[in-house]
Amino acid sequence: MSVAAWASYLPEVHPFLVDMAQTIDRTIARFECRIGVLQAELAQLRAALETSSETSGNRAVRAKVAAYQQEIAEYQATISQCRAQFESQVAKKWTALEIAHAKSRAAGLSAASSVTA
Repeated sequence: MSVAAWASYLPEVHPFLVDMAQTIDRTIARFECRIGVLQAELAQLRAALETSSETSGNRAVRAKVAAYQQEIAEYQATISQCRAQFESQVAKKWTALEIAHAKSRAAGLSAASSVTA
């Protein structure tokens, strides 16, 4: 779920906080795009491994597969950290109930818009 979507539902939220949440969303979108590229390249590498019988080349491909998997894991961890740190900062001003309510409203709006689309 978009960070900005639920942040905008917090009571008396300052526009700067929503701007910051939008920046986080854009950053996360770039990370997710990069993850998608890496996953596509990973699929090609795995397919190449399955069809190749060359052991010396396979070693290099396996190393590349491991590196891509590590990079994907790091991007995913960074995304989780971005969301957690933002929520941690928000929790200094708003209660857990207010945050949960904002997330619920944003999720409800998201679900309603996908039904009408």
